Amino acid sequence: MRMILNSEPAVTLGALQPGDSAEITGFRVSGEQMDFLIRLQEVGFIVGERVEIIGSAPLGKDPISIRVKDAVYALRRSDADLVLVKRSGNS
Repeated sequence: MRMILNSEPAVTLGALQPGDSAEITGFRVSGEQMDFLIRLQEVGFIVGERVEIIGSAPLGKDPISIRVKDAVYALRRSDADLVLVKRSGNS
């Protein structure tokens, strides 16, 4: 497993709940996930970007809805767990 991150304390994006916001601090990927990481980065999931969890499927299951900039994406929690974040002070 390869980690791409800075030194900030982090949790995974998949661990956040609706209403939580955070800043992306890095990624936790293995070799076969690099293509997926590149796709995430192409749509705005980059270090330093602010994200907000705006919803999840009933009972906290997949998928979760995530706002990045002015767009909303749906990700499985297992995919969101590849993204490391630092919670914002208001979460």
